[in-house]
Amino acid sequence: MNKLLQRIFSKKRNVLILIFLCIALGGTLIYVITGIQSNIAEMQAGTEAVTYFPPYPPLKVTGKKADLIKRGEYLTKAGDCIACHTNTTDKGPAFAGGLAMQTPFGVIYTPNITPDKATGIGSWTDAEFLKAMHEGISPQGEYYYPAFPYLYFNKITKEDVLAIKAYLDSIPAVNQKNRPNEMVWPFSWRFLQFGWRLLFFHPHKTSGYTPHPDYSAEWNRGAYLTEGLGHCAMCHTPSYNILSADLPLGAPIRKYDLTGGRVQGFLAPNIMKANIGNVSDEEFIQVFTHNRMIGGGKVEGPMLEVNEDSLKHLSHSDLLAIVTYLKSVNSQLPPKPKASRGSPGKPTYEVYCAACHATGAGGAPKYGDPISWDPLIKKGITTLYTTAITGIGGMPAKGTCFSCTDEEIKEAVDYMTASVAGKVVKIIPPIKKLTLADGQHIYEEKCSVCHRTGIKNAPKPGDISAWKPMVAAGFFQTYKNVLYGHKGHPPRGGCSTCSDAELIAAVKYMMQKSAPNENYSLW
Repeated sequence: MNKLLQRIFSKKRNVLILIFLCIALGGTLIYVITGIQSNIAEMQAGTEAVTYFPPYPPLKVTGKKADLIKRGEYLTKAGDCIACHTNTTDKGPAFAGGLAMQTPFGVIYTPNITPDKATGIGSWTDAEFLKAMHEGISPQGEYYYPAFPYLYFNKITKEDVLAIKAYLDSIPAVNQKNRPNEMVWPFSWRFLQFGWRLLFFHPHKTSGYTPHPDYSAEWNRGAYLTEGLGHCAMCHTPSYNILSADLPLGAPIRKYDLTGGRVQGFLAPNIMKANIGNVSDEEFIQVFTHNRMIGGGKVEGPMLEVNEDSLKHLSHSDLLAIVTYLKSVNSQLPPKPKASRGSPGKPTYEVYCAACHATGAGGAPKYGDPISWDPLIKKGITTLYTTAITGIGGMPAKGTCFSCTDEEIKEAVDYMTASVAGKVVKIIPPIKKLTLADGQHIYEEKCSVCHRTGIKNAPKPGDISAWKPMVAAGFFQTYKNVLYGHKGHPPRGGCSTCSDAELIAAVKYMMQKSAPNENYSLW
């Protein structure tokens, strides 16, 4: 009898343990998936256009290393290091880090690479710097995330890497602590990068650039700049992903090299021979030097930043070398999605148009939004076809799908306009503008539970120091963070019943109280 009871109890215990493990595993998966979905939603909400391009620190160098340092400065510009390692959002000091890089797996804050010994790289040896650039491993032995393009910097010669270090050692040191990353667990465990590296990165096999004997010196220079310092494939090549393009792994699919990709809601176009072979060299160079898209329109988004921070600083001969190399690349094109019987324009839209039109990036009329499409539709479908084919403003000709026929572009336009067909654009009467007094009332009723006590690091109204980052970011960005959620702050402050006007009023009240010298009454 006792043995029977022991068996029953033992089986029950095992079942309970199994149930507990299943619940724990399910809860963990829900936590991870929810965190990733939240990050993707924040990425899709769009980013503000970059308008600040940090100046390079002035240098006064003499002595034996002067030429080395100047060469390092040029190479640093070619690598566009300043764009990521400067907090352009807050107009921070050059190369001092702190820029938030949103990824599906969390927020990565770029590190300080000034020669400050306490917070920068001033104490790094040449060997440690080379290991970071060529192998993606920090002096502490930790793996860097592939947001740092060591996958491409691996091709830079040892001499050029050390020239870059000589330059970085010569710029003004900035004592600015590095912010810890905010990654969804378990992606905060850097050792998990070992699996990614096994699949996609073999530094000792790919290290350094070997000139191709069958091509000219100009071609080889262009290949070196494009494949290494310029890391063009990081944006312009499709990445391996998990289930969908919303979860890229940061590893380029080599057989589709430079056939196009997506970055920050913008399309990084196909820039290989099949797409640009008929474009004159000088017209292509003007993309870099005059922000002028091929076929019309202005360069916007991340590429504008690349031009202003990097490519405009390169010599004409190097830009020509890059163009020469790009015009020789003949990669396999990714398979074209099959058109459904009822929506022939859908594949073209998804591959070439959605990067801008799904989110409204760069002012593009948003798919399914009748308000943004209505004034364009009123001009007539023929006008829409013409502007889509020839380009207008920031819209490049054919959305950069130069291999698309006019008919395919028209089908994509039809697909987008069908998303608003039959939808009535309502004229909403103006809502009574709420005052700061109204904002105070809404704050006390909806927001004070966290902001009055400072729970979960919620900044208290009136605490000028705590609100300083939000004041610097500006009202619109702060309101957008409240609206969509940001770094632990729930979307709409957790108030599902609050109107947009009420949220605006509450934010105005808190910011006005925390920045008395500003005037938020006009918002």
